[in-house]
Amino acid sequence: MQGTFSTTVHPFASPTKYACAYEIGLPNAKNALLFIGGLGDGPHTVFYPRAIAKELEARPELSFSVFEFRLKSSFLGFGFTRLADDVADISALVRYLRSIGKQKVVLMGHSTGSQDCMEYTSPDHTAAPVEGYILQAPACDRDSILLEMGESKLDQSIRVAKNLIDTGKELDRMPLAYLPDSFLNVPISAWRWYALGATDGEDNYFSPDLPENVAMLYWNRIDKPIMVLHSGNDEYVPKSVDKESLIQRWRTLCQPGIASELSGVIPGACHRVEEPEAEAWLAARVVKFLQGI
Repeated sequence: MQGTFSTTVHPFASPTKYACAYEIGLPNAKNALLFIGGLGDGPHTVFYPRAIAKELEARPELSFSVFEFRLKSSFLGFGFTRLADDVADISALVRYLRSIGKQKVVLMGHSTGSQDCMEYTSPDHTAAPVEGYILQAPACDRDSILLEMGESKLDQSIRVAKNLIDTGKELDRMPLAYLPDSFLNVPISAWRWYALGATDGEDNYFSPDLPENVAMLYWNRIDKPIMVLHSGNDEYVPKSVDKESLIQRWRTLCQPGIASELSGVIPGACHRVEEPEAEAWLAARVVKFLQGI
């Protein structure tokens, strides 16, 4: 869904200087769907929020508009930031939205934005309360990196990162010789590389191999409605992963009544849901979930 479109720009106070949020869709809506992109994303780099905004315009009784914004980690900033930085930025925008009268705020994460949603529920943060969460394309970064590097090369690079961290050099840039081709033009610290690629990295919320006792800590702490939507043809998820079963496992780890029955796999969708039919399916599913918030 490309082309020109109108947006309302909202400057707001944030830990990230000169922060602005961009509102699209229903004018004067009472509620906000806050979209959070993945690694390398920034405002308007993922197209489907515009399709969701159009679908919500057709349902004015729900009174939701869609917001995107620039985080400290947006575009190439993710290499030297942490999920905790994203939580601080998101909380600042949620507080702003409350200050202008938004009654309900729902977070929707795409890819690493889904990790942000999970981190948002951590007791380590005093995040501003929201009414719900949507996770789209909650891929495991380690698994997606493995597809490019292979296990032996990734594990070698993680050992290099761990050595830098242990010697007080966690903010040093990872040596290019230990990065895959897709990261050669991305300045990334040893800390963030370890967070993305290690089995015990702080970004590793969605590994199918995550021990039950660890995964339960993450999913059981969620206390607001959540919908999880994997992309059916996600190029960053190994074909061996049974996405339906994985989502069902996550649902059973949540508190009763928290994980939506609308959770599932988006038919025919790539990671960013760029196929018209998949995009329409996603927009309709999001609207249905918001009806129950």
